[in-house]
Amino acid sequence: LFQKCEYCQRLGATIPCRAAGCPHLYHFPCAAASGCFQSAKTLRLLCPQHLAEAAQMEDARCSVCEGPGDLQDLVFCTSCGQHYHGACLDITLTPPKRSGWQCPECKVCQACRQPGEDSKMLVCEACDKGYHTFCMEPAMEGLPAGSWKCKNCRVCSGCGRRPAGLEPGCQWYQSYSVCEDCQQRRAGTQGTPLEVAPPPEPPTQTLASPDCSEPTDVPVPPPEPAGCPEEMQPGGNPVGAPPADGGGAPPGELSTVEEVPPSEVPPDELPLVKLPPNELPPDELPLIKPPPDDPPPGELPPTKSPPGDLPL
Repeated sequence: LFQKCEYCQRLGATIPCRAAGCPHLYHFPCAAASGCFQSAKTLRLLCPQHLAEAAQMEDARCSVCEGPGDLQDLVFCTSCGQHYHGACLDITLTPPKRSGWQCPECKVCQACRQPGEDSKMLVCEACDKGYHTFCMEPAMEGLPAGSWKCKNCRVCSGCGRRPAGLEPGCQWYQSYSVCEDCQQRRAGTQGTPLEVAPPPEPPTQTLASPDCSEPTDVPVPPPEPAGCPEEMQPGGNPVGAPPADGGGAPPGELSTVEEVPPSEVPPDELPLVKLPPNELPPDELPLIKPPPDDPPPGELPPTKSPPGDLPL
């Protein structure tokens, strides 16, 4: 009772290694967790340093491949005493899985201690122990889609607490490795992610800035005709356009442009107002339409006249 276990370094180790001169002692669960070879027929134990001697034992055989194979990969069933290679069962052997391991034929629910109902048997990914879904508290309706850990193997990676130190209804996240309190704190400190700006539209769909020369979709007004813009009189008629009745400005109203005497009109410019026919230069015509009864010299009237009635 005063011997230390080679694996956990606690007192109470009683199972010695049977190799000659080996001082190692183990607890029964610690012997399986450390990878010792245990024989249920001979009740002998060999520590990991003396596994080579196990090849000569009769029961050092895998129940699947029926060979010794890699002795370090053999796991001992604590119920039937058979050995299995971890590779033959497609499981990775770890100390929690080795301790108290049960083969598929002997696996029972750790809550009700009954076998069967394999379709409703949860298997912990950490210790490989089974639990019925209806034996859980609270009961689970079905098997989880991802990995699952039993309450004995759940340890929060944030605060290090186990289910015994948390509220009974505490939820677990990230494959049962983060408790509900730590998950809420992490969600509160992460903040809102930055919004990603949408990609720019093609250049033809955007408006150019005032100092940019790229074309835009803004409608362009039609170009104005060549020449100076028409000036509006107070009456609404543009300067230089003939009145509606074919005469000059109505009596009592003045034009916005002063009348220029014929002697001051430049030879290369046309007058803006109507001048008497006898004051026009011989090579220039007025811009306004003359009355029908006074055709300009050298022009035929709009109607056909006999050859002898042409105006002089």
